[in-house]
Amino acid sequence: MMTDQKKSGVAFWATVVLLVVLVAYPLSFGPACWVVSRANAGADWLPFCYRPILSGLSMNPTRLSAAIQWYAQLGAAPRWQWAPNGIPISDEQWLAVEWVWMAP
Repeated sequence: MMTDQKKSGVAFWATVVLLVVLVAYPLSFGPACWVVSRANAGADWLPFCYRPILSGLSMNPTRLSAAIQWYAQLGAAPRWQWAPNGIPISDEQWLAVEWVWMAP
């Protein structure tokens, strides 16, 4: 039989997991982009890891897509950005994007 102390421990860890998912995961998006741009390595895994966030990007600029690009570029090396890889799923959204350096 579970004691009240064990029940509160489960509630505590459930809260910690929820905070990580809702706070730490979205906050880690920008630093991940920055590290990849400066190391010039690992860009291929970013779309997989941050697919829920990247679903906010679209062909037509919106406040959400602008905010995502801004946060990704905030500490990134110059000329890095999220760009569509050319597979549209509708007129407004792309199936996949990639974190790439854009040549001048």
